[in-house]
Amino acid sequence: MNQSFINNSNQVWQLIGMAIILVPVAMILIKQKGSNIHFQALAAANIFFFISACSMNKNIPLPTGLTTFIQSLASIMHAPLTLAFLLYFTNKDKEKKAIRNSIAFVVGIIAVSLCFADHTSQLTLNLMLLGTIPVFIFGSSLFIQHTINGVYENKNGNKAFLLSTIVFGYGSYFLLHVLNIVSPEKHASDIQGLFGMITILSSCFVSLGIGLLNQQKNKGVVMEESKEKKLDAGFAQWDNFNFY
Repeated sequence: MNQSFINNSNQVWQLIGMAIILVPVAMILIKQKGSNIHFQALAAANIFFFISACSMNKNIPLPTGLTTFIQSLASIMHAPLTLAFLLYFTNKDKEKKAIRNSIAFVVGIIAVSLCFADHTSQLTLNLMLLGTIPVFIFGSSLFIQHTINGVYENKNGNKAFLLSTIVFGYGSYFLLHVLNIVSPEKHASDIQGLFGMITILSSCFVSLGIGLLNQQKNKGVVMEESKEKKLDAGFAQWDNFNFY
């Protein structure tokens, strides 16, 4: 097969992948969630990753050092921004405090590491693992809560679906990190591509989850309005009724 054709095909798939990363951002704007600080955090995580992918594929001409820094920063900050997004799914003060403390801890470790440690690809992977663990733990806990509410209390299950995409993505990230720790030389060449594939796949499901968000709530509002109209009609019949 012609090598130029293969290269062109790879470029096309890279462009498609980068476009998919921006789909959740578009869905946030379409669903008018852009004013919500939690959704802003999710959008920022995807925009970071998009800029990183563009610089890595040389769609944005940048110096090598700056490109490496952007890629590392996008990878490291994805987890803290996702933790900020998880605050949207709970109203419990203890859970919010725990998530905020985790964000502060992860960001603090990242800042200290970048200031005092030698910047290497292994440091980036270690910092990514540090952020992956609390996202997976809190995401799983909130997913279980919303699933139970959806099944037993007949509440909106769309939040549970959205949380499941986060659990899937960060669970996959965690497994990749474990593989890298067990055999770093064996998986070093594949891990970056696998991270990208998981992020793209997760972005597709996150976009679907955002699209479905509040759909059940809107149906509930319509049903409630319908009940009110029927009730009003019933009272109107009594008002029009007379004995003479």
